[in-house]
Amino acid sequence: MEEIKRIKLAKEAETPFYLNDPKLLDIYNKCLPPKESYYYFPKGEEIITINNKNPIKSIRRIFYNTKYTDYENKMLNQLKQIIKSHSEFKLPDYFLDYFILMFVYARGGDLEASYTQMVEYINFCQKIFPFNITPKSKIVEILNKGFIYVYGRDNRFRPIIVCQSKIFQKYHKDYQFEELLQATSFMCQFVVNNMFLPGQFETWNMIVNLKGVSVISLPDSLKKLIPALSNYFLCRLNKNYIIGLNFFTRILYKIAVNFIDPITASKITVIESKKDPNLFKTIRKDNIEEQFGGEAPNMPIDSENGYFPPRMPSTHFIKDDERKENILISEENYIQKYKNGEIPIEVVSPYIYNEIKEKEKMDKIKVEEKNKNKKKENDNQKKIEQEIQRKLDEKRKIIDLKKIEIDKIKKFVNDYNWNYSDELTNINLYSKYDIKPNIINDINKFSRKKENYSKNILSLNN
Repeated sequence: MEEIKRIKLAKEAETPFYLNDPKLLDIYNKCLPPKESYYYFPKGEEIITINNKNPIKSIRRIFYNTKYTDYENKMLNQLKQIIKSHSEFKLPDYFLDYFILMFVYARGGDLEASYTQMVEYINFCQKIFPFNITPKSKIVEILNKGFIYVYGRDNRFRPIIVCQSKIFQKYHKDYQFEELLQATSFMCQFVVNNMFLPGQFETWNMIVNLKGVSVISLPDSLKKLIPALSNYFLCRLNKNYIIGLNFFTRILYKIAVNFIDPITASKITVIESKKDPNLFKTIRKDNIEEQFGGEAPNMPIDSENGYFPPRMPSTHFIKDDERKENILISEENYIQKYKNGEIPIEVVSPYIYNEIKEKEKMDKIKVEEKNKNKKKENDNQKKIEQEIQRKLDEKRKIIDLKKIEIDKIKKFVNDYNWNYSDELTNINLYSKYDIKPNIINDINKFSRKKENYSKNILSLNN
């Protein structure tokens, strides 16, 4: 999991308090990416909307473990050269290509500005991290006030961050700006670290509730907080739903939107009322609070556990009118992608990782067992062959010995023109030719049937 360690900037305590509390641990586990989300792999415009006329105006939604355009590779390499030219500046390990490319997009292709923002980002991280997360830490206290919290996911598993301006206005004077910035940064980094799947979904949705608050009278700390977060959490916004604008503010927004960057404007949706269908185009109602027209209980669900860790009001995220088979791949295909190296080990599904490893282990055992059986078969076959060879060698030895005797018989018969009648008188010749007495019958056979000599030799040989 080395890659995940590098991209996790929030250096939380080794044992965050919510991992030690069984009730909070259960809440935490439910906010992690659900099992089916690992089977979702974005395609086409879910990854990037390309602007061919002005490539930097493209909208990239997935940066990690994906193919970049020629333009992106060009900009990435140029920015690396600028970084290299600043010999006094060394990038931290977590600045991998996908992360560097985010700065290119964040600064609209201005590479010098991208480099400057990198330096500012690193300074920000050094200042605000590590977080001190305990049940009584200031961060947890601020988050449990409820001005920012995470509640639900959309139909592509992107988390939903809710910002309650009225609650912020109520409590902002109780804290210093740096404390508010650290608390909100922790929440955003928590989402990046725990609720995203790099390469599959890397952005969040925001619901900004302005009901009961005048945009003109928003606290200065909030006005400073929003741009600060956008500078340090780059390219993370999928959709921003603004709720609660009054009539006058709505008119002002419609005028102002003409002067907003088109990419930013395309991500903002003003929700007119609870019945506005725009909020539910990509989000199920059971993932939206009742106060916004959804069917989920309003936060906090229970006052005892507050707003942190994030809550998931439902276990369902893909909309009912969508076909899952068109959105998710099968578990078998997922395992195959992992085996093919298409899924980095650091983001493989923990739900089936053990299953994959167990299957790999069983496959290995099967291979070892097969090899063992094959070796046993080979050893047995070798023994059989050795036994056959031993018997052949013995036969060959017997044949060779018999041939020697036959040759002696042949020479004896030919040299002395052996006759059966001479058997007794020539018996003394046996010892001379070292012919064993037990083969007299063979010699007599030769003498009696010399015309079949060759045939008999062959017979003896067999």
